[in-house]
Amino acid sequence: MFEPVPLPSELDVQLKAHFERTVAHFEKLGSKAPHAIVLGGGYGRGEGGIASRPDGSLCFFNDLDYFIFTDAPEAPEMIHALHDWEREESALMGIDVEGKYLPKSDLKQTAGSMMFYDLVAAQTIVSGPKDFFEAYKGMAKAETIMPIEATRLLWNRGSGLLFARADLQNEGDLGVVHRNQAKAKLALGDALLTVRGQYRPYVRERQVILKGQKDIDPRIAELHEVGVSFKLRPTAPPPVEVLQATQVELTDLWRRCFLEVESARLGTSFNSPQAYASYSGKLFTDSSSGKNLLLSVRDRLKRGGCLHPVHDYPRGALQRALVLLLEAAPDYTEVSRLFGESITDLSGAVSSYTKWWQFYS
Repeated sequence: MFEPVPLPSELDVQLKAHFERTVAHFEKLGSKAPHAIVLGGGYGRGEGGIASRPDGSLCFFNDLDYFIFTDAPEAPEMIHALHDWEREESALMGIDVEGKYLPKSDLKQTAGSMMFYDLVAAQTIVSGPKDFFEAYKGMAKAETIMPIEATRLLWNRGSGLLFARADLQNEGDLGVVHRNQAKAKLALGDALLTVRGQYRPYVRERQVILKGQKDIDPRIAELHEVGVSFKLRPTAPPPVEVLQATQVELTDLWRRCFLEVESARLGTSFNSPQAYASYSGKLFTDSSSGKNLLLSVRDRLKRGGCLHPVHDYPRGALQRALVLLLEAAPDYTEVSRLFGESITDLSGAVSSYTKWWQFYS
């Protein structure tokens, strides 16, 4: 059993003070105060990043991700209280503090998701009954996490690699590049464990399990170990030449993992990015073709264009485009077809990708 890693005393004091302010803030809502305030993510599991400032002092690194359970998530006073709290605590903590309202009844609807599994399996209950998740523990099983969750994880981290590629080309923020690459290093192994039913809430436990998988490329386990180290103790970015070499290795392994996961999920062998991008079936098999067509019509009217193929959920076009854009020499003709506009270079592709990402991520 992996236990939370205690925070250094100076950060533990800061976090506890933050908890006290958080409880006091939402208690002001009186009868509408949340039933429970739960810290998820790395800090909720006791695996949040601890970084060092130039002067040697320690600081938080990752976001603080909260789930706030209430029966009135849409009430104006609730929304106002959430936004005020996010703004005030983000300024005080020096990192993004974000909350998501959620009726407890919605938890069952998310069973099978990685979010549900992680939250029920390991978290910090800041306010509310300590047995708040007891009734759901029997539903939080690694083997019931849906394969689409591995796809989504890889898509998110692959998108980070695309943005990193653009940053490297345009001399962008190397710290962001380093962070996106570190997240991708974790995602490769985590996704493969997910489809094998061996995902676990603690990243250190996943590292141990991954090392025992004899049929997984050992480079994936090695990169995962590097990603774990960065997650717990983030470091400054290495020289740009190192980042560029890492980018090449990561994108190659990412393509292999993504196509392997999607081949298994869809029961179709995708032996190349081109085969995946031109797949005639739907990537989102549960989505209605009729509703997807209506989305494309809405996008044409409100957003000046739409993604293709129109019978698939629009996120499918982003996934198809991503496998092409992470190739050494992207096929911009095919990317143009997917986006429904002329694209001739990486800059234009990233611009269009980012535009649609904000609607369908």
